[in-house]
Amino acid sequence: MPQCVANSGIGTLADGRVTLAGPPAARGVPPLIYLVASVALFGPLLVSFYWPAGDGLDVIGYPIGRDFINNWVGPQLAFGGRLATLFDLSGYHAALGELFGRPVPFHNWGYPPFTLPVFWLLAQLPYPAALAVWTFGLFAIFAGITLSQVEHPNRAAALIALAFAPACLINAVGGQNGFLTAALFIGGILVLDRRPMLAGVLFGLLTFKPHLGLVLPFVLLALGAWRTIASATLTALALVAGSVALFGIEPWRQYVEVTGSYQVRLLEHFEGFYTCMMVSALAGARTFGLSYPVAMAVQIAVALPVVGAACWAVRATRDPARRAFVLASAAPLVTPYAFNYDLTALAAVLVWQLCRPQPVDFGRRAILFLAWIMPLLAMYLNTYGLGLAPLALVLVLWLAVRDAGGVPAPLWSASIPQPATR
Repeated sequence: MPQCVANSGIGTLADGRVTLAGPPAARGVPPLIYLVASVALFGPLLVSFYWPAGDGLDVIGYPIGRDFINNWVGPQLAFGGRLATLFDLSGYHAALGELFGRPVPFHNWGYPPFTLPVFWLLAQLPYPAALAVWTFGLFAIFAGITLSQVEHPNRAAALIALAFAPACLINAVGGQNGFLTAALFIGGILVLDRRPMLAGVLFGLLTFKPHLGLVLPFVLLALGAWRTIASATLTALALVAGSVALFGIEPWRQYVEVTGSYQVRLLEHFEGFYTCMMVSALAGARTFGLSYPVAMAVQIAVALPVVGAACWAVRATRDPARRAFVLASAAPLVTPYAFNYDLTALAAVLVWQLCRPQPVDFGRRAILFLAWIMPLLAMYLNTYGLGLAPLALVLVLWLAVRDAGGVPAPLWSASIPQPATR
């Protein structure tokens, strides 16, 4: 059996796959308190907002799966001769009611045009079947990538932990895309050194939610990952070119002018249910009553040092799991538009942490636990004007950067890796 790197909490197999070190008896399993906390925090939200109430609706009138209705309705309109409706806020809302046979709460279309052909495949299925494929199919892919970094004796426990991770629970009941974005984000980081072109393709596909990958160009430049940069750029350009060939340039103009402007207005007005789900620095500042310009200044003040720290950290280690820990913590701090369901990549790296031996280090355990529950806890705190999620993300980023730099700690090797060069 391939050997792991000696004296480290994480090792690398001969084929480049990351694995845990140490004898099986010494490895940890996800502490029960994490799962209990997930259920305790999620239960009231499930009953209050997401519980099925009959006729395919939840208790507050949304179709089960909520935001997935965009993925199902959008391509039906686009390929049914009503593409322009996607960028007409009132017209799109009316079209949703027509397709569901009843008025539904307000939704807006928020994806770039190149997603429409992919979503079209789901739109050919009845809504419940499409939602099941979207949720369980994408979770299976995401879980497969996550569990590839956990040795076999711990995989069952890791799968349970991942399924009950707060970010995953919110993503599942909300019909969101966090499993897909996390699979692309984590998958690209894990293969960056071994298969740089594939990493670029995955990062290029992530441009369907471009704000979630804002940190990636900087760290790729810091690493000198030129083949990955080229591959990501070509993938993104191919997606855009394909959509232009299919739909013309007008949908892109509308996407920028209508969809982009609407997203900015959401941050400016900051009213409604979505505000309790936001975890960015800008959103945190807005919950404390700061104006949009001041909150944006706070966002920039946080994002710049985070980018710098992330660039340093990814050069300080060649370990893909440590890099993933850093970047999954940094990504939601760099973008002003981050939601709790976008923290699924962070949930994956937290599961890796929980399935390893945990040192007698109260500070480390407290930070990991805080990061674990924050996707749900933020919904309670934001409601009362206490947007503290960015603070939790800063703390877990500090921990990830410390690990990447080889700072002596019970869990990691005390040796300092040499900076990665390409």
